[in-house]
Amino acid sequence: MSEVESEGTGEEEIAPIQNTWTREDWILLAFLALVYIVDAIEIYLPGVVNQAISCDIHMTPLQEGWLGIIMYITMAISIVTSGKLSESVPKRELMLVSLYASIACNVFSVLVHNYTTLMVARALIGITVGINLNVIGLFFAARVSSKHVKIQAYSVASCVWTGGAGWIALLGYFLIERVGWRVFIIFTSIPMAIPAILMLHFYYTSESQDEERV
Repeated sequence: MSEVESEGTGEEEIAPIQNTWTREDWILLAFLALVYIVDAIEIYLPGVVNQAISCDIHMTPLQEGWLGIIMYITMAISIVTSGKLSESVPKRELMLVSLYASIACNVFSVLVHNYTTLMVARALIGITVGINLNVIGLFFAARVSSKHVKIQAYSVASCVWTGGAGWIALLGYFLIERVGWRVFIIFTSIPMAIPAILMLHFYYTSESQDEERV
């Protein structure tokens, strides 16, 4: 009788939302947050150091404007094109190369002493930042365990992004005049080594996984 009544009510049992975080989800969130911090530092760095660079290599106002915007132009182009590139190149390899390229370009930018070479370095940094932003999102979305976890993770990563922007501004206020813009850029490049090393470790420890999942 109870079975008949339950069938006659027309109510369907609603499946519970899968909101449990797995160990891999937490690892992916930590890596996503680190990459977001690195990219936030890169994106806000020109606004923090450009005045110091302008005084050092004696740029005109027009040159200073282009130095400030060139990275954002190449970053936008890179974001648009790297999605297609990630379809032919595995995302792990692409992100690994872009992270180490970011470090190399930052080191290169502090060694140059003329405007043209600095512009090239900034343009290359924009390309690597665009790849990082695009590929880390695709990489994370493909591996996370559920939609619920994905929504929460991106909310946390956005908060971390804001923290990275505030951190670079605060460091600039206290350090640039004391150590110079070259040392300051090297110092702010140190956090890039953390996700780069983790990505290298992750690459070699998960080679056996199916590349199609990435």
